Amino acid sequence: MGDYAKLVFCLPEEVVVEPETMAEANYTSGREVSASMLLDGNRVGLHLLYPCDAPQKELDPADLKPYLESYNPVLMQATYNESVESPVLWGQIGNQMFITYQPNNQTIALVLMDMNMSESMMTTFLGNLSIAVNEGIAPASNCPDTTNTAAVPTQAVAQTTEEKATAEVATTEAAEAPTSKDKMVSGMEAAKARLEAMKKNMR
Repeated sequence: MGDYAKLVFCLPEEVVVEPETMAEANYTSGREVSASMLLDGNRVGLHLLYPCDAPQKELDPADLKPYLESYNPVLMQATYNESVESPVLWGQIGNQMFITYQPNNQTIALVLMDMNMSESMMTTFLGNLSIAVNEGIAPASNCPDTTNTAAVPTQAVAQTTEEKATAEVATTEAAEAPTSKDKMVSGMEAAKARLEAMKKNMR
């Protein structure tokens, strides 16, 4: 996803992968980097959210909801399945299923998939998906300069937002980098066996 993150996934060779778009955009309370592609004609949308009021720790999955709803108020109408015990939050909006989780503390990943995608493709894609955020770079945002000042008490208030973001991630980079892939894999392994039942219950 540009310079912001490395996206890795694995699918059977017969699956046709068609890249579509990649973009950056502001939303009311943050900035996003997005990409989309088709897997055998089924659209997958990937969004990296950089909230102005970014979390400073790993949140419980249910605590990610306000960040999603702030990003897109339509997600207030989403149906969530919180019975799946994993580090990711599962939900459905319209004809799309989605998951969201934190690749690192300050960033939120949102992955939307067509409900028409087969269960086997969906579980294979998610089970082998890795989003490694480049913690040394973030998109320019419309966030006020005072954002996260309190979270970085050792930094001068006059620092730029970009300098603050760099200072914040520097203290956690070593601890977080090895856990991002493990977090995603453990969540997918816990959820794979329950995906079919969840899809039926949410329809």
